[in-house]
Amino acid sequence: MPRAKPKVARIPLPKAPTGIQGLDEVTGGGLPRGRVTLVCGSAGSGKSLLAMEFLVHGAVRYGEPGVCMDFEETEEKLTANVASLGFDLRELTKRKKLLVDYVFVDRSQIAEAGEFNLDGLFIRLDHAVKTIKAKRVVLDSIEALFIGIPDEAILRAELQRLFRWLEEHKLTAIVNGEAGIHTLTRHGLEEYVADCVISLDHRVTEQISTRRLRVVKYRGTSHGTDEYPFLIDEDGLSVVPITSLALTHKALMDRIATGIPALDEMMEGKGFFRGSSVLVTGTAGTGKSSVAANFCAAACARGEPARFSATCARWALIWTGG
Repeated sequence: MPRAKPKVARIPLPKAPTGIQGLDEVTGGGLPRGRVTLVCGSAGSGKSLLAMEFLVHGAVRYGEPGVCMDFEETEEKLTANVASLGFDLRELTKRKKLLVDYVFVDRSQIAEAGEFNLDGLFIRLDHAVKTIKAKRVVLDSIEALFIGIPDEAILRAELQRLFRWLEEHKLTAIVNGEAGIHTLTRHGLEEYVADCVISLDHRVTEQISTRRLRVVKYRGTSHGTDEYPFLIDEDGLSVVPITSLALTHKALMDRIATGIPALDEMMEGKGFFRGSSVLVTGTAGTGKSSVAANFCAAACARGEPARFSATCARWALIWTGG
């Protein structure tokens, strides 16, 4: 007899909920806790908004203070941009739930200092994290740190140092990156280092604007792999996964007589299922309207309200109530 293989306990990957409608469903609970997620996309695709919602929801809903280190927008400009969405960054800052740090990166100063490294960033980020005991971090965007650095070996080494530093400090982080021409990011390196990669796309087809989100990879857990539409409105960002549109309601099992005994007999002698919709189709003169009229007459005979709407189309749609 072959020896049975011992069962291995399945330990789910710890996740940090984003609080963004639909995104937590697509990712199976949120972003990887204590790891780095790369959010990439072209300008205007929604990267900064997704990151800020991740921080704000974390601070307000889940008791996890956050640090936003922005290399492109000042604190005043960022605060004004998200105020229209109902995010009061100043109030969160006063309560030490959020810290926004604008970092101006000057390439000429980096050149004068000699060899490129991120030691200065680590010191500044460490101070910000300890100030509010942050659990979440956003870096927006990564390109500003490496602007003008042509050496790919240095880029890869410093990216690995950055991501490793964030993980060693057990920070759940989002790093935003600009999309490249033939790669997910401009440098084409970040996606290989990050544990989770989310791609945002804003496209215009035949003058119709649509937005799509795709989880490119997510180490250690299953996730939705399709392209999911998402919206940006006055309430922020919301993802519409196909799974959220599933019909999860309980189907009714009782039947309704059609008013045509022979037709009822064809359906186990019971008729249509209540709460269903029935499409009756055929060419002119085949009796579609007669079927619908008999169904309505039977409903009236049972004392149930019915509505008959005549159409010119070659079909009739029967609603069975519910």
